Amino acid sequence: MHFLGLVFVAAQFIVSLEPKTINAFDQYLRGVETQLAVRNMAADSLVGRPAGVFKHDATEVGRAIVQDWTGVAFVPGAKKAQAVAVLEDFSRHASIYPEVVEGRVDKKEAGRLFGYHRIRKKKILEVNLDARYTLDRLPAAKDRYFSRSVATEITEIEDAGTKKEHRFPPGQDHGFLWRLQTYWTLEETPLGLWMEVRSISLTRDVPAGLGWVVKPLVRDMPRESLEAVMEATKKAVLATK
Repeated sequence: MHFLGLVFVAAQFIVSLEPKTINAFDQYLRGVETQLAVRNMAADSLVGRPAGVFKHDATEVGRAIVQDWTGVAFVPGAKKAQAVAVLEDFSRHASIYPEVVEGRVDKKEAGRLFGYHRIRKKKILEVNLDARYTLDRLPAAKDRYFSRSVATEITEIEDAGTKKEHRFPPGQDHGFLWRLQTYWTLEETPLGLWMEVRSISLTRDVPAGLGWVVKPLVRDMPRESLEAVMEATKKAVLATK
């Protein structure tokens, strides 16, 4: 019965990302980005912030959910350059981050890079995604690093890694991750490095009657993924010392 339920989800619960949902997500992002930009130029210190992962919001927009989380960590004795090397080298990410199966840097420009991840998320269902990113370094105060990573295209992959592998059209899939935007702030101090990441994602809603399958992916995975990212980044930075 459990298996048949999963097959039913895969076969029936394709949803479309609506333009009004995209507009609502973009409007939400503009408010967050303005707030972060002002704070980083004003050098509002991260020092003393409690470590961990914290929820800002989970706003329902039509048939979608905007999830907003922040993770904070301190790495004793670490330097800003060590963390930047981890965050911007997409080719190393498969060996650093648990959900990344494959990664690469496609192109670099001054203050900007273009990267790719093949991502596998697994919790009851397994979801495989191809994501393409644009990462920009943004203005920040001295001893700070501030960046914005935008997933410019997220494509769900069915039967990943098999001869039957095929791609859903972006925005016409199961809706487990439609949009993802992350902002990293690094602050170097004499005692070590403070790291903060703000992760904002857009997923489908939870359909009635199938919350047991869909809810863990769209409600729980953003927090769990961010916890794993923070721990893996801290470990990778420590390994470069």
